[in-house]
Amino acid sequence: MRGEISIFRPVEAYAEAGSSRTHGVVAAISFCVFVGTIVFGFAPVTRKIETSGYSTADLQEATTRTEVDTILQAFEPVMDSVALLSALDYLFIVAGFFLFFSIHSLVMERLSFDDRLVLVPKLGMVLTVCSRLLDALENLWVILIYTNPDSYPNALISLMNTTQSAKWLVVAVEYPTLGLAIILALLVRCTSLFDGKTSRM
Repeated sequence: MRGEISIFRPVEAYAEAGSSRTHGVVAAISFCVFVGTIVFGFAPVTRKIETSGYSTADLQEATTRTEVDTILQAFEPVMDSVALLSALDYLFIVAGFFLFFSIHSLVMERLSFDDRLVLVPKLGMVLTVCSRLLDALENLWVILIYTNPDSYPNALISLMNTTQSAKWLVVAVEYPTLGLAIILALLVRCTSLFDGKTSRM
């Protein structure tokens, strides 16, 4: 029980730090930044990088030094765009963190009447922390590789591959958990509205 409390205490503190209105505003702003980064940042910058014949995804999936070096050489004419994409990735990570945390905070308030149901958004927030940390680390390994093309250690390739795999494993659970949390909150909302109408009858 103590372990469970210590794990969820930080996310509970975040949820309790602001009102529903505050979390709603933060979620709205974060959503705009989240989507805007994809549409106006990732999309055009990625297209420019792909003129080299490769994408940053190809670099992240490369498993040998020969593959990485080949991609880095191809990236040389578009290295400014590669660096910009890395910066945008960190903006995306921060926006995603606040978006998911604020949505889960709103759901936590809605599900606070049930100790079991409220574990869903709490778990979702823990998964979000894990996925964003892994994404940030993956981005860091990529930066360390392309900023030191002649002297980066081979270990960075393994770290990059491992971190990417771990990130996608967490994301595969994180997004469904967010969806489940939202569905539960909507069901509770609909049920409360139905009960209210019934009581008035």
